[in-house]
Amino acid sequence: MARKSKQHKKKTYKKPPPAIKKEVKPVQKAEKPEKKVKHWIPIVVILALTTIVYSTSFQNELIMNWDDAGYIVKNDYIKSLDGESLKAIFTEFYMSNYHPLTTLTYAIEYSIVGEDVFLYHFNNFWMHLVNIILVFFLVKMLIRKGSIWIPTIVALFFAIHPMHVESVAWISERKDMLYTMFFLLGLIQYLKYIRAEKGKLKPYILLFVFFVLSLLSKSAAVVFPVLLFAFDWFERRKWSWMIIIEKIPLVGMSLWFGLMAMNSQEGAMQDLAPMLTLGERLMIVNYSFLTYVWKLLIPVHLSAMYPYPLKENDVLPQIYFILPLATAVLGFLVWKFRKQRELIFGLAFFAITIALVIQLLPVGGTIVSERYSYVRYIGLLITLAVWLDRAFKKNKNTLAVIVAVPAILFSIQSFDRVSYWENGDKLFTDVIEKYPKLPYAYNNRGFLYWDHYALTVYPDNPPKKDMYVNKAYQDFTTALSLDPDYIQAWSNRAILLYNIGRVEESLDDFNMVLSIDSLYNDGLIGRANTLSTLKKFEESLPDYNAYLRIKPEDTKAYVWRAIAHANLKHWDQAFADLRYSLTQDQNDYEAWYWMGICHYNQQNLDSAIYYFDRSISLNQNFYEVYAWKALAFHNQGKYEEALPVFAQAISMSPGDPANYVNRAITLYNLSRYDEAMKDLQTAGEMQYPLNREFFMAVQNKDPYLQGKL
Repeated sequence: MARKSKQHKKKTYKKPPPAIKKEVKPVQKAEKPEKKVKHWIPIVVILALTTIVYSTSFQNELIMNWDDAGYIVKNDYIKSLDGESLKAIFTEFYMSNYHPLTTLTYAIEYSIVGEDVFLYHFNNFWMHLVNIILVFFLVKMLIRKGSIWIPTIVALFFAIHPMHVESVAWISERKDMLYTMFFLLGLIQYLKYIRAEKGKLKPYILLFVFFVLSLLSKSAAVVFPVLLFAFDWFERRKWSWMIIIEKIPLVGMSLWFGLMAMNSQEGAMQDLAPMLTLGERLMIVNYSFLTYVWKLLIPVHLSAMYPYPLKENDVLPQIYFILPLATAVLGFLVWKFRKQRELIFGLAFFAITIALVIQLLPVGGTIVSERYSYVRYIGLLITLAVWLDRAFKKNKNTLAVIVAVPAILFSIQSFDRVSYWENGDKLFTDVIEKYPKLPYAYNNRGFLYWDHYALTVYPDNPPKKDMYVNKAYQDFTTALSLDPDYIQAWSNRAILLYNIGRVEESLDDFNMVLSIDSLYNDGLIGRANTLSTLKKFEESLPDYNAYLRIKPEDTKAYVWRAIAHANLKHWDQAFADLRYSLTQDQNDYEAWYWMGICHYNQQNLDSAIYYFDRSISLNQNFYEVYAWKALAFHNQGKYEEALPVFAQAISMSPGDPANYVNRAITLYNLSRYDEAMKDLQTAGEMQYPLNREFFMAVQNKDPYLQGKL
């Protein structure tokens, strides 16, 4: 019995194993490509959905009243790709920022299409698609053999979340797209580095390169080395000094770029001490933190701006006192799930990356910015995706519904939200609807109406121009009614009033500007020019002097001060200012013109004509220079040479009666009385006061005044 049993065992255990091995190997090989196809399916679906969501963004205009004008239209750094421009891009701050790689992308685009927005939007879009793919594979690497649902959920909501529309649809947020791309590439390389048993040098070099590229795209990447410690914890790396040593070069780069960022944004830093106590500031930080959390789940009441709260009776709104309880509950949940490594890692990712943008250091005038959620939500989405995957592990159909419903709603909402970024008018009208007591929004929209629509888009369409002038004036006035100390609104309204000819009212507004801040740049130069226009040249000089002490690089201001000196017959001072201006800018036609005027008034007529010609060579459409050049020829007795120059001046400005009178004098000196009388009659029809003695001499063809006029 025992022997039979042993023989039976031998047959059972020796022969089947080889048979099983032969059958299993082909099955395993067949499954691998199938899994890869399945893993690509969610990526393709997500990218397709994202394309639909952002399909209308390519038609959006530049947001001319919020950074786009500064980064694209008025950015001299991007107008050329020569060595000087490239050096400036990489060595100078611009608009309180240092992100040279981002600026370089604008320069390349500008060299190809100028200000045509399609390419700028398209590049933002494809970078977003790349970031979606990188998020998917980063999370997939983190979870290792976990459910494909986790990276899919994270990538899906990263792709279509309404809070991310600002980063993708706004050209100025190219820096978000670019720095995130290199940031994620760096994180992927770090995972490869810490998991590699051999060949660690290559991924380390790559992560360092990607990190530097991320820093050059946006200084927000400075948190990268801190985030790596969270990755170390998640990967259960054993403590060693190498964990610290390997990060020293990265920390060094972070400190360097961080100090540069603080230096560049020094003017944007806000001192809230006079307005908020330390306790109130902490409550605002808490509010900012929690707002990002709850808007992940319920992205409603979205806005391009989220202003600081208005105090009532010097007290913050009640919600700020209640929310610390919510933070305590969140802290309790973190403690309760502290052993759930994936859940805690996601929260750590969010907390580390959000720390710099929740107004611990107040920058700008908002407590929340939707663009700041772009990278940060990856962490919260990891926590949410892991929790959902575990909660519905045995019921994936239910999970599919739970994911699909908000995905559809968010996609619809994001598609709609893209339309608000169509132009600055629509964007800030939306802000005003959400926050009707925000003076900045009215001032910003008013500036768009005035500077862009009235002056740039419709300068030759009087009805449209007048409409936008009136709308701008109303917005500036509303801003001032909400904040009587809003210096920028006073300045903008003063500039508008000056340019529409309401000069006395403009002076009143400029006086208000300087009563708030006696060294406000726009106020000083604005009031100086206004006083000059009112022919109060002596009063204008102190403002010109104060302005040029603050902004000595403004060469145009030297020309304006020279004009004031010239009108006061301070010839030496006028010449000094004009010469300095021309040493800085040889292409300023107005400076050459005023050099001619000054020489004309000193009877240096040959020099005057030389400078007038220099002005004409730079701007042939400046009619006043022709009139003065003609007068210079006339005063030299070169009447025949003066006539064609007068004709040029009159053809360019037929509504200026002085040119007809001056040409009439020249024609009279040539005894061409009938032509002279015709010019005098034209001037008279324009209600120009005529000299009776001269008129009678022309009418009577009496030459007794020839050579005396």
